[in-house]
Formats: sequence, C-alpha cells, structure tokens
Amino acid sequence: MFNHLALNLRNFVGRFVRETEGSVAVTFAIMLLPILFAVGATIDYSRANSFRTTLQEAIDAGVLAGAKDGSSNWVTIASGAFGGDLQIKYGSSLSDPVFTQTSSEVYAGTVSGSVPTSVLGVVHISSIPVSVTASATAAAPDDSCILTLDHGQPTSHVSLSLNGAPVINLSGCSIRSNTAMDCNGHDGNTTKSIASGVAADCANPQSYQPVVPDIYASLAKNITTQCGTSRPGVTWAAGSLPSGPGVITVSKANYTEYHICGNLTVSGSGYLTGSAPTADSVIVIENGSLNVANNASVSTLRTAIVMTGNNSYPSTINFPQGNGKSASLALSAPTDGTDPWQGVALYQNPALTNQVDDTWGPGANFNADGLVYMGNANVVTDGNTGSSNSKCSKFVMNSFRTNGSVDLNLNQQLDACSTIGLKEWGGIVVFLSK
Repeated sequence: MFNHLALNLRNFVGRFVRETEGSVAVTFAIMLLPILFAVGATIDYSRANSFRTTLQEAIDAGVLAGAKDGSSNWVTIASGAFGGDLQIKYGSSLSDPVFTQTSSEVYAGTVSGSVPTSVLGVVHISSIPVSVTASATAAAPDDSCILTLDHGQPTSHVSLSLNGAPVINLSGCSIRSNTAMDCNGHDGNTTKSIASGVAADCANPQSYQPVVPDIYASLAKNITTQCGTSRPGVTWAAGSLPSGPGVITVSKANYTEYHICGNLTVSGSGYLTGSAPTADSVIVIENGSLNVANNASVSTLRTAIVMTGNNSYPSTINFPQGNGKSASLALSAPTDGTDPWQGVALYQNPALTNQVDDTWGPGANFNADGLVYMGNANVVTDGNTGSSNSKCSKFVMNSFRTNGSVDLNLNQQLDACSTIGLKEWGGIVVFLSK
C-alpha cells in the first residue's frame, strides 16, 4: 500500500511541475536576485567585521604597550606595537593610528580604515568604513602597608574604614582597598588612599583603581601539619622553648618548625626563641588561636607564625580586652632565602573561613615587620598597629576598621623589604579601560 501511495504522489508532483514550470521559473528568477544580493552583502559585512576585529586587536596592543612604557617615547612604542605589517597589508585603506594621553594614567588610541565591497557596489556602496578606539590605564604598583581584599564584594562595599580619630603616620606606603574605603574625615597624613571603589573623605584619594591580586594565598602550599586531632594547647613563656604533648618539633634543612596542637598562649617579656637566633623558626598553630597574655611584651626574630586547621575551631589573634589591660606582640619575619616563609611574619591559611575575625581592644599593640596575612579575617581594632624594627610592613586582611584613637605607625622602605625578602605585588599594572 505504501508503494502505491508513493507512486501516486510522485505522479502528482510530476504533473504539477510540467504544468507550472514556466511560471515557477519566472518566480524563482525574481526571488533569486534578492537572495543572492543578501548573501553577497553578508559576505561584505563579514569581511568588514573581520577587519574591525583585526584593527581592535592592533590598537589594543598599541595602547597597552605605550601605557606600560610610560616614557616620553610611548607613542613610538605604541605605534610599533600596533604593527607596521597592517599598513603594508591594507595600504591606503588604513589610516595611521593616532595615540594621545588623556591623563597622567590613561593612554588612548584610534585608527580607521575601509573595506572595499563586492556585491554592495551594485547599490553604489563601494566600501564599508571601520573605526576603532581603545584606552589603557597604567596603575601604580602596590606600596600599601594596609590592604583589604574584601572577597566577593562589589566595589561599592566599604572594607577599609578609619573611624574615630586615628593617628596615622605612614612613611613610604599607602592604605589600599580592593573595594571602597571611608576615612570619616579622620585620615591623618595618609600618603595615598587607593580604592577600587570610592576613597571617601581620605587624604590623597585615588578611586576606581585596579583590584590587587592576592599573591599570598599560594603560600599555603608550604604548610605542613603534625598534630592530627590532638589539641591540648601550649603556653609559651618568652625566652624558654615549650615542651609537652602540645608541641611537636620538626627540624628542617635550614629552619625549625614548632607545631602547636591547639591554642598558643604567649606570655612574659622578651623573644620567644631567643634574642639572637642563628636560624629561622616557624611556629605552626594547628586548630587553635594565638592568645597574648595580659601584660605580655613578646617579640620574635627570624620567625613566622602560621595558623592552620580544619575550620572546626577558632583561628583568631586575641589581645587582653581593655579595662586597664594591655599587651604587646612584635613580630619579625624569617630572612633565610631558602626558607619558604621568608618575609612572612604571620600567615593564616586562606582555607580557614570559620571563626577567623578579630577584635582588638584598647591596650592591644601589634607591630610587625614583613607580611601579616589574614586574607579572610575582618579586623576591628581600638589598639595600635605599627612596624617593628626593619621598617617593612604589609598587613593584608579581608576588611579593617579602626575605632577611637588608634595609632597606625607603619613604614615601607623598598630596600628594607628587599632585605627581608618580602614578596610584593610590584610593577606598573596596565589594563584596558575601554
């Protein structure tokens, strides 16, 4: 039956074609012209878009190279990066690129050309004009002593706030936020106030700057653990090495690791590992917090404190809370170039996200040379923060807020940072801004 139906259908179509082939041919011819024209125009515009993409990539390369150079010769550098082969390839259909500097940080370029058409010439469109522009911003390298990362927040979010009436003495460094900052009119003599959002009421504000990459999170790969689930805790009196089940000592090639199982409480006065250590030390606090006892005045030399754990216990830095109580903690980082913790005074594993926030009351004094990294911690302080001895400090936190008459006395000297091996986000950062 199906064969019979197919045969009848074929015969019907054959008769229809024979009887109407003349009119179909005319109709098809009329329809074919606009179809061919549309296909041809699409090809012309496709070639124009391809040309536009080529020019955009070239002008982007030009402004990026010029901005990175930043010298009085930047236009020549930009023109070279644009590519002389394009001028040869496209000849008179391509203008010379024009490069201008619209501000001290913004470098712009524009170029135009045309693409000859094939089919569109029938309707007197002999070419398709193409014009592209680009601009690049050259941002200064990061020289901040305080940097807030503010993970996952929009740039409008305030992560660095100077409330009260802080006394600020910054030498050779700035304060910086990967979102916004608010100095509430009490910014002291801030060298620079740099924000990826708005730097409101801050001295020497530089708003809408690029986000600083977190170059320190990768240091976590150097963390080793020994304690397992054990966490009896340790009290470490300055000048005498602790013992007992809460501490495990591991000798490395050029430094010693002290693994503290649980909370570490430091007390007394003086240096934890001695006033003249001949090698670096690393104190690894596992599943615990760092507590500074009342009236303690504890220092370190050539020592990194590393905080890590399984996220089940608080990982905080605790000072005595007001009411006449006070304590000081002064950290100085390892200096041996073979030590993976060189330049790091305190490091909190970025895998720790639970119970990591800190509140430091009046009487808290926290000084450090080198890096203090608490990338997920939100810190509120009524205490004082400063540099220690070698005058190179970088405090990196998720957010930072001061209350009351806080004293921020920080110092950043390039030669001092190089001496202790502090890794910084350096170099001029150049990015396309349009």
